[in-house]
Amino acid sequence: MRTMSVDDRFEDLLDALAGFYRSWLIYLGLELGLMRQLHDATSGGLTTDELAQRSGCARVPVQGWCRAAYAYNLLEANQPGSESARFSIDAELAAVLLDEERPEYLGGQFLFTVGASQDYGRMLDFFRTGEPLRQRSASFHRFVEKLNTQDIAVFFEQALPELTELRQRLQRAGAAALDVACGGGLWLLAAARTFPELRLQGLDFEPELIERAQGRLAEAGLSDRIMIEPGDPSRDLPAGPFALVYIQDILHELPEPTVVLGSAWSRVEPGGMLVVLDWCIPDDWIEYRTPFGELIWGYQLDELYQGTSLLTRSEFKRLFEKAGIGTPELLELEAGASLFLARREG
Repeated sequence: MRTMSVDDRFEDLLDALAGFYRSWLIYLGLELGLMRQLHDATSGGLTTDELAQRSGCARVPVQGWCRAAYAYNLLEANQPGSESARFSIDAELAAVLLDEERPEYLGGQFLFTVGASQDYGRMLDFFRTGEPLRQRSASFHRFVEKLNTQDIAVFFEQALPELTELRQRLQRAGAAALDVACGGGLWLLAAARTFPELRLQGLDFEPELIERAQGRLAEAGLSDRIMIEPGDPSRDLPAGPFALVYIQDILHELPEPTVVLGSAWSRVEPGGMLVVLDWCIPDDWIEYRTPFGELIWGYQLDELYQGTSLLTRSEFKRLFEKAGIGTPELLELEAGASLFLARREG
């Protein structure tokens, strides 16, 4: 391994410091709707006064945000240095930060990362005492939902095309699927749009998320096709059977993951699949010092802070084995997520 000089270390840490401010600029641009307003504006862009008015924000901070975002290459300006400069956002950058239906969507990552860090007031106490934060802020769950939006796109755009047998089964008349810990129901809505004949059920333990999901179903006119119930995934899963039982981004946080896996597996019909999609800590330390490894360990710090933990691929496989399912198949997705699946013989 090459030894870094003092100058190299300085430049590396300076980049990290700049990245902190860049993340906050993106967070503010998304949370306040500044980037959305710029994206939806005409090709000429907006002045800072126009942007402030359209977003419902004060002029002075919006002016500072625009200039800072220009400095960080997040915005373009038609007349840099002019008080009447009109700002705009590049179409490709807008696609990555605003288009929730793309696997490349990163807006949710920034909202979650900066938003979650606002709960870090007790982080020093956590390190000194080992006592995790048991209650997250109300906004945290909204940020988690935005974070998981990318994974829904990853499943339908990157995983499902590789699972021909599953696609065919879900297209059959009378087919049913279950989303375990369905949250706000976004995966269920995407599945309903993708498979018009598919019957769908979801289960979650958070009353607020269930209420949000049911509101979305009613708005989409899908309350008759999608049923969402409250319950504990370890003991309250509906009987099924299901062509697909799907678990996304939650198994590693559940107190009894092997019980949940075993219960989920028992609901899979002959020829059906149990699918778990999650993000894994690298098994090999050589992967730690990669952009993906850095990002995952950043998320792991937040997981530990709240008393949970991300898992390695090997640990996920052991959960399947302990649940009596056997070693799952592993599909590594282009976005970096891992998909574990078990097929029940039909």
